[in-house]
Amino acid sequence: MPSLRQANLMLLALLVLHTIDHAVGQPTRDLPGSSSLVGALGFAFVAASSWLAIQRSPLAPLASLSVGALTAAGVFAIHLMPSWWTWVSDPYWDFNASTTSWLSLLALLGAALYLTYAGYRRFRHARLTEPAPI
Repeated sequence: MPSLRQANLMLLALLVLHTIDHAVGQPTRDLPGSSSLVGALGFAFVAASSWLAIQRSPLAPLASLSVGALTAAGVFAIHLMPSWWTWVSDPYWDFNASTTSWLSLLALLGAALYLTYAGYRRFRHARLTEPAPI
């Protein structure tokens, strides 16, 4: 199983590729300004979680679990739910996304779910190996 550091960096790299795909591989469309804010916050959270994992912080498992789950939920809500569902919606079927865009999106979603799982396992393991309070 890859380390939390590897799982975080994989998610960060796929987030960068997803953003490049938005800029280069997709048609121009009018999106709410809140979409950019949500994207920037997502980057900040993934970068912070990656930093904690690289530093081997005791907070890394919980951060990875939380950031992975938030990223997966965000990707799902923004790109897979209908356009009326959220105020930041940008569903891929509304603009006939390319195969590359879909693969980028699904890889990002898979990496976010994997990070959630890896963070949960590491968090649970750390809790089980903690000494009991006296």
